[in-house]
Amino acid sequence: MSKAVDIDELLDGAKLRAVHIRTLAMCAIAMMIDGYDLYVVGWILPALSDSFHVSRVALTPVLLIQQTAMLISAMFVAPFGDRIGRRNLILWCLAGTGVFSLGGAFSTSITEFTIWRVLTGLCAAAVVPNLVTLSSEIAPRRLRATFSTITLAGSMGGALLGAGMQGFILPTYGWTGAMFLGAGLSAFIVPVGFLMMSESPRFLVRRNSADPRLSRLLAKMGVTLEAGAALIVATAPQLAAGGRDRVKALLGDGRAATTVLLWCAFIASFTFIGQWSSWSTTVFKDTLEMDWKAIATMNSLYTSLGVVGTMTIGFAIDRFGFRAVLPTTFALGFAGAVGVALTAPASTMFICLAVMGLFQHASQAGIAALAASLFPASHRATAVGWAYGTGRIGSIIGPATGSVLVHRHGGPVETFIGFGLPLLFASVLLLFLFKRAERQPSAVALTRA
Repeated sequence: MSKAVDIDELLDGAKLRAVHIRTLAMCAIAMMIDGYDLYVVGWILPALSDSFHVSRVALTPVLLIQQTAMLISAMFVAPFGDRIGRRNLILWCLAGTGVFSLGGAFSTSITEFTIWRVLTGLCAAAVVPNLVTLSSEIAPRRLRATFSTITLAGSMGGALLGAGMQGFILPTYGWTGAMFLGAGLSAFIVPVGFLMMSESPRFLVRRNSADPRLSRLLAKMGVTLEAGAALIVATAPQLAAGGRDRVKALLGDGRAATTVLLWCAFIASFTFIGQWSSWSTTVFKDTLEMDWKAIATMNSLYTSLGVVGTMTIGFAIDRFGFRAVLPTTFALGFAGAVGVALTAPASTMFICLAVMGLFQHASQAGIAALAASLFPASHRATAVGWAYGTGRIGSIIGPATGSVLVHRHGGPVETFIGFGLPLLFASVLLLFLFKRAERQPSAVALTRA
């Protein structure tokens, strides 16, 4: 009789090897390219409105419809990663993103551009939760939050690409140059990812423990099996892929309240992101009267500190736990937004913007790592996808509320404090979530990485 061996025990005890680092690097690079494609419209919005001779606010429907497509993608496309594999879904969606970005560059009207952005959003938003899932599942447990947040740090690279695009491509080649850049980046990452990105070994075991790819991958990880040993996933229930079982995995076994609180925190966090990514460039240009290079400098500063925050919060979580870290970083992000509101356009605004970038991006990475830690491995891509999907409700709310703030012409104080309030709401929601975890033994995992 063959001996059953838990794949989690094997992987959690493995030392870091080249395959871990290579897959993590590919996830971070893919996140960078996907992050550029997700938020490029906000960065080119003033140029887009000038090109099509419409007001800034008139482009709000483009932002809202695109975010709706991203919500659908996260909720219904991302879960296919639990069926066809994280790696396969990531590569197919990145290929689609590149094709549709190229189509968007040839748009001759706002309607055409909106259609291409809907198609782009349907592909791009499914990539993020599967990258988080893949990096989390290939990592030993002791480094799971670190791998997840380093992957998410790649999105900051996408924002730096956006800032560079604003400074060098947009003034010369216009918004079409920005779309061509997105298409070219996708054309680069798909073949490279095909060659260098590994599939999740935990997924392979659940799908087919006799898959020949599995033995080769485990060998690269330095993991050996006794003769006749059979790999299983013993630490999580093996649920079917049906919709009813998905709901049970996310809301059953006493998870309902914590899951809903997590989703609400995602909504609040994405509301901020929706406001900031859609309208901050417009506020810098129209309200503070900055030129494109100055705006690129502001966005580069914000993003550079975001990279630091995203890269380091995983270590903090692995050391101190989610409860001690996440509510604090969200609150500090809000404090940075208040500082920007009170100091703009003075030079001290740069310091406050750096603080906001550091802690807001850290918080977003941390909450994604939290989502990846809560649910059964058999439904982890679904769970993270649905968390991001509910968060996309905030991405729809954000551009709309940001439009209201910009249209009011209330100045930097009203605008930036309005932008920052969702970060405070997220902090409060997470305090409730962790307080509940103290009273419920089944939720104790929430208090640590």
